[in-house]
Amino acid sequence: MTALQGYPHRSGPHIASPPGVVEDPDLDSRYEEYCRRQTKGLVSILPKEVIRPLYAKAREWGRKTGKEVEKDPLATFLVFLQELIPLPPRDVWERDRGEYLDAHIREEFDSPPAHRRSSPPVTVESRGMEMEGGRRWRATLNLFRRDEAWRGFIVFNPLGEEETVRTADIFREEDPDEIRNRFLGFHNQTLQAFLRSTLP
Repeated sequence: MTALQGYPHRSGPHIASPPGVVEDPDLDSRYEEYCRRQTKGLVSILPKEVIRPLYAKAREWGRKTGKEVEKDPLATFLVFLQELIPLPPRDVWERDRGEYLDAHIREEFDSPPAHRRSSPPVTVESRGMEMEGGRRWRATLNLFRRDEAWRGFIVFNPLGEEETVRTADIFREEDPDEIRNRFLGFHNQTLQAFLRSTLP
């Protein structure tokens, strides 16, 4: 299992969530997936002789609580274990994710289960920019992992408006920090060029 980065026993440098990053609309599903990954991680290290009696207890627990997944006994087993292990409550996980976003992104996308599913992109950086005529925009960098590499795109929206436009997947690197650094290093004129390429 992967411990939360913000627990008191952890120390060392960290990167906090950037100011101005929009709230992640997929946070509910990300938390549920986090809990499932931690539970599956526990199963992967349990001795076989321990799993059999736990499996029997899970079936009995599922019938008593009405949480048994009849067509998938393994799913019942995982739900049972998720009730047993000391997973952080949603609010604790969310605060930790906000403070140690980089660590959570790596855990979410680099874990073996991540290579077998599609995760929504994560907004990891945000900065302001200005177009000709003085119109202000917000540019946000979004990352996801696919085919053993990190990929990214930029989303633009005018300040104070809901309209958004995005580039194609213009970044591909082995290290997400390389993409972040490139994005932060762009001059305003470079961001203007990317934005113009998205407009009709």
